[in-house]
Amino acid sequence: MVKRIIDRLIFGGLLIATLQIPMLADHYLQYLSGFYDATRQQVSSYEDNAHRHGFDSAESLIDALLQEKSSIIRVDAEQKRDVLQQHQMLEQAIATLSNGHLIEKAVYIFNPLRVDELQRVLIHFKPGIPIDVESIVICVVIAFGLNAVLYIPLVLFQRRRSKASRPAASHG
Repeated sequence: MVKRIIDRLIFGGLLIATLQIPMLADHYLQYLSGFYDATRQQVSSYEDNAHRHGFDSAESLIDALLQEKSSIIRVDAEQKRDVLQQHQMLEQAIATLSNGHLIEKAVYIFNPLRVDELQRVLIHFKPGIPIDVESIVICVVIAFGLNAVLYIPLVLFQRRRSKASRPAASHG
């Protein structure tokens, strides 16, 4: 009886934890959207400046600036190139968090390279329950799977123990 109660508590905890992933993904998306809007404005101004001065794109303007003799101009061009790269990464992240499946979102969010970013998102995160059925179903399936993975070693251990405690049958 105690074993079943513990099993249900573990499953309940796993379910609550997995239900937070869709909520965290939405929170993460909102967090990144602010950065995306800021970089989009900068990239747009780079593009406008490039076109005003006869360049095809911001990239071609930056390439020209990187060829300048003045180190301050080259440093500024490198910073502009970094903003363009950050903007592209944010576009990909927003696409994943907006349109990806829950597993894709979780892989993105829990990537060890983004630990600092995740910690900043978690500062303002409030647990909840997702309202879309797909997320709930996926979370239930994941919780069952994790529960089974955690429970299997216990079952195998108990079987081994019960076989060892049985007396050997004597043949006479």
